[in-house]
Amino acid sequence: MRHRAGTAALVATILLVACGDAPLGSLGQRSSGWIGEPTVITTTTVPTTVPVVISTNLLKWFNDEITEEVPEDPETVKDAIFARRGGDLFVQASRAEIAVLVPDIKFPSSTPYLSEYVTSQIVFDNDGNLSADPVAAFGIWSSEPYTRSRSVAQLIILRISEDPTAAAEVAEPGAEISCGRFSERTTEVCAVTTVEGTPVWSLVASNGTTLIWFDGDYRYELFGRTFVSEAALQRMVVGLVPLAELADISE
Repeated sequence: MRHRAGTAALVATILLVACGDAPLGSLGQRSSGWIGEPTVITTTTVPTTVPVVISTNLLKWFNDEITEEVPEDPETVKDAIFARRGGDLFVQASRAEIAVLVPDIKFPSSTPYLSEYVTSQIVFDNDGNLSADPVAAFGIWSSEPYTRSRSVAQLIILRISEDPTAAAEVAEPGAEISCGRFSERTTEVCAVTTVEGTPVWSLVASNGTTLIWFDGDYRYELFGRTFVSEAALQRMVVGLVPLAELADISE
C-alpha cells in the first residue's frame, strides 16, 4: 500500500513539473480572452437654441414688384392703387407706395422665427378715399402668400389705424389704462401690461392673441396665431421703425 501511494505521489509530481512553473497561471488569461471587457457607448447631445424672432430685413415683400416707380405725389399714388382694387377695399400695395400715402406709420424691425414673406395693403372707403380704421394692413407668412391656408401659413396680421384722439388720451399723465377701452372686442381674456414703458393691451381668443398699443397718432393691432409666442409679439411691439426706412433699404 505504501508503495502504491508513493507511486501516485511521484506521478502527480511529474505531471506538475511537466506543466511548467505556473501550471494554472494562464487560467485567468483564457477566460478574459473570450469574455472580454464591457463596451460602454456614450453619446453627446449638443444643445440648440431656436431664435424667437428674425430681422425684418430678411423677409421678402410680396408686393414690392407691383410697380417699378412710385410717384412722390400722394394723390397720384392713391388713385393708382384704387384703380387696381378689383372690388376689394383692402388693396395690395408695395411698401414704397404705403410709405408715400402714410409716411408716419412704422413696422416691426423683427418678426417671429420662420417668417419669410410680408404682404402689404392700403385700405379704402367705398368713396375711394383712404380708410382711417384701418388705413394699412400687413400679413407675415411662413411660406409664399396665398399658396397655403391662412390658418397654417399666415403667422401675423398687423393692422394700423389712425386714432389720434385715443392716442392722446393714453399719453396723458395718469391716464386710466384698463380693458374697458376695448370692452366691445370679442375676447376670452384681457390684460393690460407695460412693455418697455409702452402700455399694451393683450386680448386672448381661441385662435390667437392680439396686442394693441399706440404710437404717434396711430393704433397698432398685432394678431398672432396660437402657435406664435407672446414673447415674439412683444419684441415686435418695442422694435418699430418707420416704414419709409424699410422701403429705402430695398432700393
